[in-house]
Amino acid sequence: MKGNLLIIIISLLFCFPSGGAAAEEMMNEHKPHQHRHLEYAKIENPVAKTEQSILQGKKLYVKHCKACHGAVGKGGIGPDLTGSVRMHGSTDGEMFHVISAGVAKTAMKGFENVLSDEMRWHLVNYVTSLKKTK
Repeated sequence: MKGNLLIIIISLLFCFPSGGAAAEEMMNEHKPHQHRHLEYAKIENPVAKTEQSILQGKKLYVKHCKACHGAVGKGGIGPDLTGSVRMHGSTDGEMFHVISAGVAKTAMKGFENVLSDEMRWHLVNYVTSLKKTK
């Protein structure tokens, strides 16, 4: 009996810390903190950042994003998009991923089934064109 209890205690000591750390990491995954989505960081935007693309992105932004991110991207319900550092990474690929998949446990829904790939890339071009103003 004492031997079985000792085995259980030793097992818990070796298993619990790593299991606990993994569970904590999963729970903190999308709590508000700056982080990167490195698997998407190297994806290049296939849509050239032209004036026309930015205008198309702005139209989409007004229709789909303005309610949460504000008229010119300075935030509201959603975060400010006018800075150079973003909560989920600042590369075009990371932004495309967030627009596509959304952000778990937030109001940011994914647009993968709403907007085409090209439309989402136009949105990326518009968002990256926004500049922080005083």
